[in-house]
Amino acid sequence: MLVMSIGHRAMLFDSADALLASASFDSFKCVISDVQMPGTNGIQLAREVRERTGAPVILITAFPADEIERRAMEAGARSFLSKPFDPNALIDDLLDLLR
Repeated sequence: MLVMSIGHRAMLFDSADALLASASFDSFKCVISDVQMPGTNGIQLAREVRERTGAPVILITAFPADEIERRAMEAGARSFLSKPFDPNALIDDLLDLLR
C-alpha cells in the first residue's frame, strides 16, 4: 500500500524464489525485500537481482547488525532499513532510486 500511495505499482510474492521464477522478473524497476526468509534470503536475492537485471534493491530487517548490512551492500542492496522504520524513509529511498 505504501508503494502504491506514491503512484507506483507493486507486486507481492510469497518468497524470493517465487520472485526469481516470475515471468515478469526482468521488468521490475525496484525490489523491496526482507533479509531473513526461508529459501533464498534477501542477501542472496540482492546478488541475483544485481547480476540479472541491475534493478535497485531495498532490504529490510528486524535484526540489524553491521555485518549483515555490509554483506547486503556488497551483494548489491542500495538501501538497508531496520525495523521498525519510518515509512517516509522507505518512500524517500524508493523515490531516490527510481529517478
